[in-house]
Amino acid sequence: MSHADPLAEAADTDDYDPAALRLTGRALWMPAALGLATLLPYEVIDGHPQFLWHLIGELPLAGLLAYLAPLLTALGLAGLRWRRLAPASFAVATLGALAGCALLIRLGADAAAWDVTALPESFSRRAALPLLALAMTAAGAPLTRSERTRRLGHTVLGLAVCVAVVFYLWPGRGEAPGATLQRLFTGLSDLPHWRFKVGYVILALLMLWPLLVALAGLVYVARPATDPSPLVSIVALYGLPLMLGMLVFRALPTAPEGWDVFTALGGIVVLVGGVGLLASALEVALPALVGAGPARRTLLVTTAAVLVVGGAQAWIARPPAKGIDWAAGGPTAQADALFGEALPRWNRARFAWDRNTRATTGGQALIEVRARGNAVVQAAAEIDAGLAEALKRLIQDAHTLHVAGRTWHERIDAVNTASRRAGLPYYLDPSVVTFTRDGERRRHFRMRSYRVAQVRRYEAGGARYATLHVERLDDLEAGQPLLGFSRDRQPFALVNLAEVRDFERELMEGAAESPPVCGTGRNWSARIGMVRCGALLTALLKGAEAPLGTLITRLTDRHELQHQIDGPHLPMSSAVLRALPGRSPALQRRVNRELSAYTAELLADGVPPQLGVLHLAPFALNGRNHYLAHVARLVIGALGERSVTSAEGETDYLAIVQVLDGLARLTDDALRARARAAWAEFYGADLPEVSVLDAPAQGT
Repeated sequence: MSHADPLAEAADTDDYDPAALRLTGRALWMPAALGLATLLPYEVIDGHPQFLWHLIGELPLAGLLAYLAPLLTALGLAGLRWRRLAPASFAVATLGALAGCALLIRLGADAAAWDVTALPESFSRRAALPLLALAMTAAGAPLTRSERTRRLGHTVLGLAVCVAVVFYLWPGRGEAPGATLQRLFTGLSDLPHWRFKVGYVILALLMLWPLLVALAGLVYVARPATDPSPLVSIVALYGLPLMLGMLVFRALPTAPEGWDVFTALGGIVVLVGGVGLLASALEVALPALVGAGPARRTLLVTTAAVLVVGGAQAWIARPPAKGIDWAAGGPTAQADALFGEALPRWNRARFAWDRNTRATTGGQALIEVRARGNAVVQAAAEIDAGLAEALKRLIQDAHTLHVAGRTWHERIDAVNTASRRAGLPYYLDPSVVTFTRDGERRRHFRMRSYRVAQVRRYEAGGARYATLHVERLDDLEAGQPLLGFSRDRQPFALVNLAEVRDFERELMEGAAESPPVCGTGRNWSARIGMVRCGALLTALLKGAEAPLGTLITRLTDRHELQHQIDGPHLPMSSAVLRALPGRSPALQRRVNRELSAYTAELLADGVPPQLGVLHLAPFALNGRNHYLAHVARLVIGALGERSVTSAEGETDYLAIVQVLDGLARLTDDALRARARAAWAEFYGADLPEVSVLDAPAQGT
């Protein structure tokens, strides 16, 4: 039996197929280029590259599979080539492998967003459509060379343009690329120097490249290609990598030392490999799939395999479960000492060792850490064996924590689970401290200790959620100025009762001033708004049916509950994109999530919605560019049905005061109706109805 490559054999026959030869040539090295994506640094933290082998234990399984997907695809294609499939079958299998890779990455990125470590930007950003447009153009142009495949080539070229247009018009979870381009061109005239204008033009060219290439491919609709490798195919494959490479090399003289340049160059190689494989696979597979033959059978097998892989990844990537019942028992003196004294002492000793002596043997400091850890385990053993075991693992693994910190979160979760099973109303919240020592920026993982005072359980959209009202036990850090906080990976949100009391005292002190205020204005215009806010607050307090602290607690509870309902994949509001054009995606996402929660808190049961408005007013008046200032202006403007920013995007203080006065004249039901309508306008759907379930008090 001959073991010659069937693609190579085609060169010695009358059925010479340049597309098949191109595919086999690219299959020699492009899968390896694609697989390089897995081997590049996952991220660079404090100047240290984090590779896959560093993060295997730090990623959720779905995220790990997503990050491995390019490498697994490369290995799979190498195996298929070793099987020496016919060109058409190999092309169809390649399309299936690339589709499976994209599916693993997409689902894995969504799953990792719930966890501590998200997938890198290069994996999670929306690059599939522009790359598909380039690949379709590169494949469609040579198909027009033969009369047999000319009509198919025309179709592929037309679809490439459609795919590119969809990319520019579709906002996804951020600003639509077309809107970004519009801002680039309209802002050219305002730039102070021609160098900035050149930079803007280059950036616009890079963004427009997929569409420009796709439009250039339409030339071959009117005039068929005469060369097996048309110019537009070469440009589609290598044009964008070449421009990106020139930018990277241009930046080399001024680039700081580190892994960023190497990662960028590696990303360019991955780009070439992915687009090149996809283009060749489309060029060979599409003509074969038009007729009957082995390629169609391969398509059925490949489609089934992709569905199985995608289904398995979708099951693994399920969001974390929400809604639990916390401990049924009350606090004890022993447990108070464990969570309020022993654990904080160990935590403090760890920080002293990490900050001062980590670079050396640690000596006495490390002995102190171990002694404090042993004391924690011994104290826990007298309370509950399961809790002692969970704390023992936490203390052991704390010496070898990875910089990403997922292990720390998992060990903290295990302690919380053990506390709940033991009937103990105590909770640890993981946190991270960053500091600089000896010129090196470091991360240190800590936790805060709380006693659970009450559990509140809710149902929304057929799912159950829980919030915990907690009292701070440790004194490791001076205060924690958050009324509440929510973490996507955890099954509940927290309401910080100590901060609620501090905020209550702050508001009461402001209301007692003459004239009453909601805070200190940074300028005269803001001061006028604060005084008007104070007058409205005083009037609200006179008619309130519950103490102010109770109202703030309920308001915060509904706010944090909404974060749990929304999760990390809350649709991006068009109002946020209009208010923050061109701002960083991180800022847009943060404003978007807080916009939902601050609007939803106006619907808290038993709370005058006017209190939620007055909660936001100081941010709108004083915040300037703070993310909560953007949130406050959007909410207040939507409730007042008018803009509270000027044409230049500055705060319109008079408009805010006028809106506050107008909203104060509304009944509670009318204001709640406006809040519900505002949320629906922001997100294009109705706010989920929330019902309160049994909420027994826990502890004291």
